[in-house]
Amino acid sequence: MTKHITVDTHIDTVGFRCVSNSKEERDHLFNQIVGFISKRKMVGVKYDKKRSTKYYQITKFQSGNTTLGTIAKGYYENTTNSFNSDYWYINLNFYGLKRYNKIKDDSSILLVKTIAAYLNTYDIHFGLIETDIAMDIHSKIENILVVCMRRSANVDYFPLGDLDDDGYPIQLNDGTYDVEKFRSFKSKKNAMSLAYVYNKRKKELEKFNYDIGFELARHEVKLQKRYFVKNQYCTGVIFKTLDKYAVLYFEDVKQKEILIQKCNSAKNSKKRREVIEDAIERNIAQRLNYRMDKVGDFLREIDTVKFDSKGGFIHTKREDYLYSHSKFNRKH
Repeated sequence: MTKHITVDTHIDTVGFRCVSNSKEERDHLFNQIVGFISKRKMVGVKYDKKRSTKYYQITKFQSGNTTLGTIAKGYYENTTNSFNSDYWYINLNFYGLKRYNKIKDDSSILLVKTIAAYLNTYDIHFGLIETDIAMDIHSKIENILVVCMRRSANVDYFPLGDLDDDGYPIQLNDGTYDVEKFRSFKSKKNAMSLAYVYNKRKKELEKFNYDIGFELARHEVKLQKRYFVKNQYCTGVIFKTLDKYAVLYFEDVKQKEILIQKCNSAKNSKKRREVIEDAIERNIAQRLNYRMDKVGDFLREIDTVKFDSKGGFIHTKREDYLYSHSKFNRKH
């Protein structure tokens, strides 16, 4: 039996930010982007009155009744004594890039690439503000366990097998379960990264009445704005963050329950790692690894894609790409 398996990995959510020096400059760029997308008739464009506020106005990119992404106008006012200045910005967020619905998936990827190519072609700088990295496992969620191997001192974690608000065991039933436990929405929003696991088939059925046709457990790690402010951009740094989560597959669910008890009894991270490493060595569990090449290729294309003279896409090849030259390493 193979102890380590590399599993299909991809970007499921990605967010960009363009910063402007004035409200007029920001609004002009907003109108340029929306006008460009509207002219190409790729998606429907609709103002989201319900979610918008005086300080943050959201416009949705829609395919039918599905929101593929949003473009939002915002303003940052420095109310502290730090050296950060006020600025106006545009956030571009794209959701559900891998729904296992070919029409919507193709539309989502095309939308991301088209907007990135527009920004790159006209030398409009944008930085990363979020990305969800998804590992898709062709398995029932009952056979999957996600354990944080290197815990942060200032973060709380759910005990494995703990009960959620509905009384179901965490990571044992087919809902969505967080690895980290945040005391408030604000603390969750300000975290650099967080992880969770859920039943992808069930989610698509419940939210969109669409059956992907097979069992699929999805483990996601969300990298948020603070992550890209604090960390240098390269796949090696991203992998180091992902690698602190051990994603385990069990053929025998009873063995999973035994390991949960041992992990919860472990007094520190070292003991917890020993428990997991022993289970892998004895073929009780298989550790699932990320396909970092697919993550890197997607972000490289977004970083470098432009329109050629005929309106097609061109981008820097993998062998010619230098992370040190990436715009994602420029700070606002």
